[in-house]
Amino acid sequence: MVVKRIAFVGTGNIADAHATVLSGMPDLRLVAAVDPNARTAATFAKRWGVDKTFDSVDALIADGSVDVAHVLVPPALHKPVAEKLLAAGITVFLEKPMGQSGAECEALQNAAAQSGASLRINHNFVHHPSQVEARRLIASNAIGPVRHVEMRFNLPLRQLGAGQLGHWMFDSPRNLLLEQAVHPLSQIDDLMGEVSEISVLPAPPQQLGEGRSIWRRWLVSMVCERGTAQLYLSLGETYPSWGATIFGDDGVIFADYVRTRVTHETSGRYGDFFDDYRNGSAMGRETARQSRANFLTYVASILKLKPRSDSFIRSMAGSIKNFYSDLEERRGDLSGEGGRRMVELCERIVKSAGLESPPKPAATVQAETKPYDVLVIGGTGFIGSELVAQLARKGVSVGVLARSIANLPAHFSSPNVQLVRGDARNAKDISRAIGNARRVVNLAHGGGGGSRAEIEASLVGAARTVAECCLASGVQRLIFVSSIAALYLGDGAQTITDATPPDSAPESRADYARAKVLAEHAMLDMFREKSLPVAILRPGVVIGRGTSPFHSGVGFYNHETHCMGWNDGRNALPLVLVEDVASAIVNALDAEGIEGKSYNLVGDVRLTAREYIDHLAKATQRPLRYHPQSVLKLYAIEMGKAAIKKATGRKDPWPSLRDLKSRGLPAKFDCSAACRDLSWSPVGDRNQFLKSGFPADGAG
Repeated sequence: MVVKRIAFVGTGNIADAHATVLSGMPDLRLVAAVDPNARTAATFAKRWGVDKTFDSVDALIADGSVDVAHVLVPPALHKPVAEKLLAAGITVFLEKPMGQSGAECEALQNAAAQSGASLRINHNFVHHPSQVEARRLIASNAIGPVRHVEMRFNLPLRQLGAGQLGHWMFDSPRNLLLEQAVHPLSQIDDLMGEVSEISVLPAPPQQLGEGRSIWRRWLVSMVCERGTAQLYLSLGETYPSWGATIFGDDGVIFADYVRTRVTHETSGRYGDFFDDYRNGSAMGRETARQSRANFLTYVASILKLKPRSDSFIRSMAGSIKNFYSDLEERRGDLSGEGGRRMVELCERIVKSAGLESPPKPAATVQAETKPYDVLVIGGTGFIGSELVAQLARKGVSVGVLARSIANLPAHFSSPNVQLVRGDARNAKDISRAIGNARRVVNLAHGGGGGSRAEIEASLVGAARTVAECCLASGVQRLIFVSSIAALYLGDGAQTITDATPPDSAPESRADYARAKVLAEHAMLDMFREKSLPVAILRPGVVIGRGTSPFHSGVGFYNHETHCMGWNDGRNALPLVLVEDVASAIVNALDAEGIEGKSYNLVGDVRLTAREYIDHLAKATQRPLRYHPQSVLKLYAIEMGKAAIKKATGRKDPWPSLRDLKSRGLPAKFDCSAACRDLSWSPVGDRNQFLKSGFPADGAG
């Protein structure tokens, strides 16, 4: 293969998966990365040894240094980005969906045809190991001619569970299908060929409140080129089940994409009774063999005895390697026709269901000329949304700095609220957003990172940037919203007051807690040295409608039905309702004499972890269990994991017993100073607290 020079356009999470695959292909060189966020691009480039970074596609094209571009930007940008690259003669490997409509797909195909560039869409789950094995069995005539496929796609939807409704897929039923349904639809297309007829039955929508709804469940029946198929699509479920039952004249194949297992049954030479025994025994042995192999592969990957080889990365590897092989041999679909077929099928499904609607107009960002009293940075998040609602109800004019303004609750359309599009990590955007505002609330977390240093640079750096902009703009009050994670809470005999300083041993804490400590120190240093008019508020374990109730402050969850406690779960937790946190912030904006001070926000109703899970189980009507654990046992387990990581070359810090003790939150809280100085009165009635903290429908 001729060496190809590759650029990634977009360096978000999916880019790491693409880079992982390319790193094992010697004839492919990742030479450039494009991202408008210079810091993100630089971090990605350093991680993968990329020589060049650009802030635009135009700059990449002008440089003339690449042959192929992997386009990894959000779906709304697929057409403008890929069309420009194709017109320049650069081959494009485009993440699904190909476009937002059949018309966009056609435009991309035309651009490719005119320049002679190749185009393929990454439907990687066509290369899932279970799909590959099912195709092998079909090709070997194991079950005779295939007549019908039943596909189920019953999976969680992280953004829905977290209330992150600003994602593009929640703009319309069509977008939801383009984001999610193309996975199983591409697998059906792979097995049964092009769909000619469809019949669609959507379940009633789930109401999300304030006039918003989502069609989560769909039943789609299809007549295909080589038989029939049926898809059951259900999103936002708690137990993942994604698989296909493939019916042939002489047997059935069962493919499980979540657990990467494939079994099949056929008729044998003997009677039905023995045949049932033979099939059941064979399928049981095969299931056990594959499960054991998957487990050993996972362990070997963790120990770095072999490269990462989970089903997702294997599907990505199959798709990318297949693309470059076909590109070299000039075979297969290099015109994007398969991607267009999937987009148009999603459009047909929505139209058949009677849910087709005109394109949703872009959310209107008010002209940034009208002054507002308060700027909320991070105002579209869990706490921020409630804060904006309370300020708007009080008649306070509010500016909200946000990157995404789609699908926001109704109160963001209040005449008292002004949306300002921008990045909370960008100093220019922050200064522009502050404008004439005299008071600023910083709720932005600053983004994440893959290492301790990256998390510190992101979280602490973002806090400093906001503070510097506030100083330059003459802001009179900055409320920096931190977290009780900045405190050491591992001593059950200690009572934490608002005078308790941040943890004196931040290096012994986990990355997030450590960064919170350092961010608070940065704010207080700027108060002492530069007279930054800042007050720090530290919410406790915040609960209520708008976020997942499976809070890490209660325990950690390998699966939602099992909460693994940080300790025995008998100490009272520092819980607080989101509306109480918002009311404290509202009061802090005008409270006198609080500059340079810190206040903890913990409610008066404090359940134990055991009680929390019991109440959550009743609210959700699910079989939830709390598993108490010894801190010393947890520490021994974490030390064992760390030893394995160290032996395989990882540079992660050793786990800290101090940090594990603090995660259990045994310390007591006295928030009387916050109540006094902020005129704060959190909910004290237990029944009211439970009703607000654990909604009857179980929604976060």
